[in-house]
Amino acid sequence: MRRQGRAGRITLNRPRALNMLSEAMLSGIASALHDWRADPAIELVVMDAVGGRAFCAGGDIAAVHGRMVQGDIDGARGHCLAEYRLDLALARYPKPVVALIDGVAMGGGLGLALHASHPVASERASFAMPECGIGWIPDSGASHLLSDLPAPLAAFIALTGEKLGAEAAVSLGLLRRRIASADLPELTEALCAQGIAALPASLPESTAAPALPGFAPELEHAFAAPDVPEILARLDSGGEACARAARSLLKASPLALALTLGALAHARRQGSLEAALGFEYAVVSQLLIHPDFTEGIRAAMIDRDRRPAWTLAHTHRFTPADLAPFLPAPGTLLPALAGPRNVSRKGT
Repeated sequence: MRRQGRAGRITLNRPRALNMLSEAMLSGIASALHDWRADPAIELVVMDAVGGRAFCAGGDIAAVHGRMVQGDIDGARGHCLAEYRLDLALARYPKPVVALIDGVAMGGGLGLALHASHPVASERASFAMPECGIGWIPDSGASHLLSDLPAPLAAFIALTGEKLGAEAAVSLGLLRRRIASADLPELTEALCAQGIAALPASLPESTAAPALPGFAPELEHAFAAPDVPEILARLDSGGEACARAARSLLKASPLALALTLGALAHARRQGSLEAALGFEYAVVSQLLIHPDFTEGIRAAMIDRDRRPAWTLAHTHRFTPADLAPFLPAPGTLLPALAGPRNVSRKGT
């Protein structure tokens, strides 16, 4: 975090970990945003990353799991809460926030990028929500970001973890500015020197419905189903695109898939980012202590055999009673952060 000309600069600099958000990074970014909020010398915030491969691969889920191994459940939940509070702060920030996305943005990194007021993607940018594959749900406000899409399309993206390129993100209405990767340094300098006026004009807002190339009618029919067993049944009668989607679902936690459908439905009903984040936080607070999360981390990050043994079969039809322990009371919003996470640190 630093000042450059008219801008507050945030550069994610953890390239070996694909710029995953550590607790120190979350705290530092939040403190910088707090300090710059009322600083008249700071007209905008410019956020980018080093390393080339990733803008941000999400929250540091390994650190969260590490806290769970140590028995520090409150610390694990606090990490998630700090991430979600940062997402909300970005979305509500009173000054322009330009996110320069030049690599993969997934999970919490997708939230960090797309909650900015002015996300700008290069041809190297990609977006994904792969959390169901580790017994988690797409979070950081993902359910809210997808809430304007047709329900089957939102379900397809969230349940399969489909990777989206910059062009697809534009087609879906998730962002409206693209730039060549080679032009990013010049744009960064211009933003710092000239302010938000240096930002290229956005692409014209499309009057067409959000669309994803390759999202065939058979996929739309399948993902319009009310639950995962029925989605899989409909995919079974489709072609190669359906088979590929089914393979993705069968790798993921059945519980996480069911909860993700619930999160998407909740976001469509409630409409606000804070309500979506509150719902997601309630769900992940319980997933942290569920065996599927432990098993998902084992299969993906410890043994890396990519063969998780989930607690339930994909044919299981979850009842409201099955899901109730994971869900918040109606109207639940995101809790406030406690302790030193709210303290401003000068001189960032």
